[in-house]
Amino acid sequence: MNYQYIGQIKGAKSTSRKDKTTHKDIYNCEVTVQFEDYDKNGELVLDTQHIQFDIGEVQTFKDNVNRFIAIHYIFLNVKSCSYMFPNESMPYSIYDTNPLVPNLTKDKKTS
Repeated sequence: MNYQYIGQIKGAKSTSRKDKTTHKDIYNCEVTVQFEDYDKNGELVLDTQHIQFDIGEVQTFKDNVNRFIAIHYIFLNVKSCSYMFPNESMPYSIYDTNPLVPNLTKDKKTS
């Protein structure tokens, strides 16, 4: 199954970890994305994810802090558990405003 995670980019940084088998350093771009919504009782719901991208994307995400991103995810069920991870075959999209909130700007008419 495919899903989209839509949230605001809060930050980006380069990270590294050591591969357990090859013992080589692997570098990634870690992006902090925050989803904000309200539940049926009007209470604020925040969800923050740290999502890994290719190291070459660091500057792109740093340049887009406070803009919104839609990331395609794959949801995979197996016997023991479920996994959700970014779908690398589908590109992410960056927006100036939250694509889930309709643009309520009205044209002003002059009399």
